Amino acid sequence: MQKFSPFFALALLLPVLGGCVTTAATPGPEPLTERAAALRGSIAPTASVKLSPTAEDRALLAQYQALQFGTVGQPIDWEADGFKGVITPTQLYRVGSQDCRGYTHLISRGASKVRQVGTACRTGQDLWTPVA
Repeated sequence: MQKFSPFFALALLLPVLGGCVTTAATPGPEPLTERAAALRGSIAPTASVKLSPTAEDRALLAQYQALQFGTVGQPIDWEADGFKGVITPTQLYRVGSQDCRGYTHLISRGASKVRQVGTACRTGQDLWTPVA
């Protein structure tokens, strides 16, 4: 009777165990959706806070989430490139045939803080258009 070699057993198990190994990738920025891109221009640059392109995209995604799915008064946080923001949606209301919603957006970077207040209305296909 032949002895079973431990090296042979290891050679058989390596391909099986190799499938269990994963590499941790750093997640890239979430792509800006068409719906969130429709809100571009709703975040006004100020002298104390001018968002980087990545931070603006992250802020617009959070703003869309707050407008479309947010609960009244429940803040939606975002963070990118040293900027932090909190968007708090208000109650939905109707103007003619459109749903509209106000929000408050607090943006900070270091000691600089900016508070912006705006309104957006939903225009078909769940697109929100800034109106104020």
